Amino acid sequence: GLVLVFIGPLYRPSGWRVATVNMLGLLATAFIALAADVTAAAAAVATADPFGQRCRCVPAADGTLPPCWTEADWDGLNRSIGGRLKGRDSLLLPSEATGNRSLLNDFDYLTSQPGFTFWRGYSGSWDQRTARSEYAVLAESIADIQATVRFAALHRLRLVVKGTGHSFQGRSSAAGSLLLWTHRLRNTQWHERLEVCGKEYEHPVVVAAGSQFMQTHEEARRRGRMEIGGLCPSVGFSGFASGGGHGMFSRSYGTGASSILQAEVVLANGSLVLATPCNEFADLLRAIRGGGGGTFGVIASLTYRTFEQPRSVGTIQAQMAVSDLTEMSLVTQEFLNSLRENVMSKGMLQHLGGNLVLQPLLKRITLRMAYVGISSSECAALFSNMTNHMKVDCVPAKSWIDVAVLNKTQLGSMANGRWLSFMNRYFTESVFDTEQSTATFSNGIKRIFELNPRRLEGEHSQLHIMLHWGLSGASDTALQNFTHTSMNPAVAESVGVIMWERMLPDTFFLAGKEESQSTHAQMQEDEARTLAWADQLFGEGAGSNVNVAGCNVPDWQRRFWGSNYPFLLSTKDKYDPQGLFFCSNCVGSDRWTPDGNCRMPLI
Repeated sequence: GLVLVFIGPLYRPSGWRVATVNMLGLLATAFIALAADVTAAAAAVATADPFGQRCRCVPAADGTLPPCWTEADWDGLNRSIGGRLKGRDSLLLPSEATGNRSLLNDFDYLTSQPGFTFWRGYSGSWDQRTARSEYAVLAESIADIQATVRFAALHRLRLVVKGTGHSFQGRSSAAGSLLLWTHRLRNTQWHERLEVCGKEYEHPVVVAAGSQFMQTHEEARRRGRMEIGGLCPSVGFSGFASGGGHGMFSRSYGTGASSILQAEVVLANGSLVLATPCNEFADLLRAIRGGGGGTFGVIASLTYRTFEQPRSVGTIQAQMAVSDLTEMSLVTQEFLNSLRENVMSKGMLQHLGGNLVLQPLLKRITLRMAYVGISSSECAALFSNMTNHMKVDCVPAKSWIDVAVLNKTQLGSMANGRWLSFMNRYFTESVFDTEQSTATFSNGIKRIFELNPRRLEGEHSQLHIMLHWGLSGASDTALQNFTHTSMNPAVAESVGVIMWERMLPDTFFLAGKEESQSTHAQMQEDEARTLAWADQLFGEGAGSNVNVAGCNVPDWQRRFWGSNYPFLLSTKDKYDPQGLFFCSNCVGSDRWTPDGNCRMPLI
């Protein structure tokens, strides 16, 4: 096929090349007539591209093409950031970094290494072994971020921004890229009171780009405060909140996105701006409130809202054994019917968060929920007749932290595993209309498991009914704050999300195993059938949560952001017209080849 090579004023030590892309399947028929040689085809693409964007510079294995830049340029960058530029040899993978295998499943350790990602990869989409950066800047200041962004923009590099590396879709890694690692920027600043656009907030916290919830939760507790964070304590603020961010208590207090009061952002030109709801960067702030991380600029800091520590919190616990999928479906339906009759009909859903976990391979169902703003006796009354099969306990907790995050035992041994399939869909109150509708929903979940038969010994699969990932039945405060975000409007109408996950855990690979090509093909077929069935069950327009989506999300623009996508795209064009910031299935990414290296021609 025709290979186009774009060579511009891009430079890098020998051994690097300008990205090439097979354009035969990408160019329209009108371009093929111009493809007599590389020069004519390149000119045609440049004419079609209103931004005049060339392909980015990525490394070559053989070094036969001309160098893109000089060593002196990289030396200059390194000097400007105090020697914090590291090469590929310093960016070790988990399997290369330590002989202590227990560390490979340690959440804190994995997120503290610049070359690591939290996951091993996603079958058929990305692999941490091949999606390796060539260089990384271990940023320790906003000035480091600015210098890196300017350097990447000037030399048209493939830039990747990473805080903790939790992305399911591999957004925090890319082959041949320059990695901007913000994990070392972890300082926090607490205010007694802070005025933002004429409104005063009590005890907000300013968190730097690399701050994690396991760091600030305890800081908040000591001050008698509570903040909205993820179930996994090693998750960072920037990615969680900019992607929407549902916490255990979001129905009472709002999402992570609505907790962002203002943000410092390094733009694609390297400038630092403060985005507030009332200044010239108000559109940028709204975009950051749910439009996804690594898209509009680099978040240098967030001013994050906190709340008075709730007086009454606790866990809602239950577990039962099930013999087969049929019994699992029956218990699920009973739970949904009881939720409608005992909780939703009384307007009590805003006091609850958590999920029902279905694990037929382990023959069990687990209820992991939390209550807030009601007493343990009030909670017990709600769940006294929850199902005929499951005894539910409401247990008071000493602190909101004890129920807002999962401990390492609850999270299990998922870190450093490889995803085989991942899917989520929002569902609305229509699921609860009648016993027939709950039966349809429960049987539909059963069908998802039937479409994914176990194909490898040791593979892990489960489905969560996430009841805190929607805002239907939420408090007035949560709903009002949601309107200032760029999240999918469907969230406000949703009771929750069903989240299907299938993976090969770390232990599978430590045993020296790999999935065969035939098994890999079968699993991809399983995922395709599952996605088609989800559309049939929830409707083709059903939304998806952007932070925890799989790699194969059809119509992701509409599913992730709904009617807010045009606003987000125009904001992307305004602040990053050359597309420096790219990540998979992020705003504007469909204008680029899947690897993010070459801009697609306009047809």
